[in-house]
Amino acid sequence: MMLFTLVTGCTLTREDSESRLNTALAALTPKEVHSAVMWVDAPRHGIQRGFAHGLANVALKQPMTVETPFFSASVGKLFVAAAILQLVSEGRLSLSAPVTDYIPRAELAGLPIKGGDSAFEKISVAMLLAHRTGLPDYFSDVSRDGSPRLFDRILTEPHRKWSRRDCLDYARAHYSPAEGPQGGFHYSDTNYDLLGLVLESVTKKPFHQVVRDRVINPLGLKHTWYHAFESAPSGATAPADIWINGTNLRGALSVSVDQAGGGLITTVHDLRDFMRALVSGRPVPLSQLETDFTENAVHAGIDVGRGAWRIRPGGVFFALAALPTLVGHSGATGVWAYYASEWDAVLVGAVSDSSWQEKHAEFLLRDILPILARTSTRPLAVHK
Repeated sequence: MMLFTLVTGCTLTREDSESRLNTALAALTPKEVHSAVMWVDAPRHGIQRGFAHGLANVALKQPMTVETPFFSASVGKLFVAAAILQLVSEGRLSLSAPVTDYIPRAELAGLPIKGGDSAFEKISVAMLLAHRTGLPDYFSDVSRDGSPRLFDRILTEPHRKWSRRDCLDYARAHYSPAEGPQGGFHYSDTNYDLLGLVLESVTKKPFHQVVRDRVINPLGLKHTWYHAFESAPSGATAPADIWINGTNLRGALSVSVDQAGGGLITTVHDLRDFMRALVSGRPVPLSQLETDFTENAVHAGIDVGRGAWRIRPGGVFFALAALPTLVGHSGATGVWAYYASEWDAVLVGAVSDSSWQEKHAEFLLRDILPILARTSTRPLAVHK
């Protein structure tokens, strides 16, 4: 249950706000999580600063810093969506076209969907982006035969490396179509696995190379890479521990299960720059991802659109209606990347712990946004 305090109190100076932001993040470690990192890019409030606390590597007692890379989980969906929409803008694919125009039918055969294989003739690229296909999610859905979710198998089989075909075959073997009407919302990484296939079909390159060529490299994101497909960039430090249900999966091959639905390691610097680039229209405008929303899809007040999520504070809790809407994405390990257009503020961060799959949104609404709401505006001249 989310508990909130009304946004009231005296105006804060920039220095007071930065101190309170730092204290709020510090309070998470070590009681809640092992590490926490955050960047607040709010130039209208005079704040452009990172904060980090706890241990990035518990075994070696290495501290978390704003330069430490971390697994970004489903925040990576924003990168894939951006690459898809850039190809749309170039006329190389159509959002309204059925996926069978781009993906060989043999790759789709046997996937659990209402109506069987022929249903894919009515499933569009836009429906994949917005999670409206009715495909199940092998990460979190209950299987039809009692088999464990892949989210559980990455814990019990840490040394297993998963390919996209492995993931899709697992869905075929153990899952039924998602419940609900055809074309209704059902969040599923399977949709983004198929978007990875769309990227490959159109470009004749592996999906991760497409994202690198169209998003990562052009935006100068020098500390972002696909951990299952690429080596760490030269000079990059080791990623932070990743905690799943209390188990540290640092170095586990099983996290390769995160493919086009995630799969990126990044830093708060790079995530901030990525979100700022989308706001400025590179490689596509953020507005193209924040459309076609299914309201209250994830939680009351949390909507899912054509690539981006939207958090409406007043929809989560009525007393927060004065806070700005956030647009971006969340990750299952407590990772966030959001933009508040009313404040021209980018908020990114990570705690790298699955116990914070939902609590990170509460943290933003309860602890971070109220501080900024009380901060006096003192604009900075440039972003740094």
